[in-house]
Amino acid sequence: MSEYDPTDPSHGGDYGEDGTPPGSDTITADYGHGTETLVDTNHDHYADEALVDTDGDGHYDEVYSHQFGSGHELDTVGLDTNHDGVVDTIEADRNHDGHIDLVEEDRNHDGSVDEIISDDNFDGRADHIEVDQNFDGHPDEQITDTNNDGTFDTVHYEDPAHNPLADLGGGAGASPYATS
Repeated sequence: MSEYDPTDPSHGGDYGEDGTPPGSDTITADYGHGTETLVDTNHDHYADEALVDTDGDGHYDEVYSHQFGSGHELDTVGLDTNHDGVVDTIEADRNHDGHIDLVEEDRNHDGSVDEIISDDNFDGRADHIEVDQNFDGHPDEQITDTNNDGTFDTVHYEDPAHNPLADLGGGAGASPYATS
């Protein structure tokens, strides 16, 4: 994850200091303690982004955008949870049913995703979780519900040193069901 810099040309244009591209339609509401700016870049009368500065510090704490499928729904939000100007949590509603089905989180605020939770079959229950517990950039464990019954049935440990089954005596690949 990276800091959301509205003046960065990689966001699709030469953005101004107010965080909006030239020629876009904008509406900004100033609440005294913060602002919300709606941006319509393609002039279709629907907001393509909503930029929210909840505490008035000049950094966007929430950036809502449309990332998945057709339509106009603002289906993705980037959150700056520790108010340092860097997005560290992304939540998305990929099928536009009103429920979050993908979360990516940078828990130690180093710019890398440390945890992913996804509901890939859109039944309202997580199907896949990846966690990087030691923050080395690689998932230490992946948990999956392979048959979509609502129960996680597969756990994969990328790093044998982080396999809790190793403590059962029998090494990193030990099975809690093994008999001698």
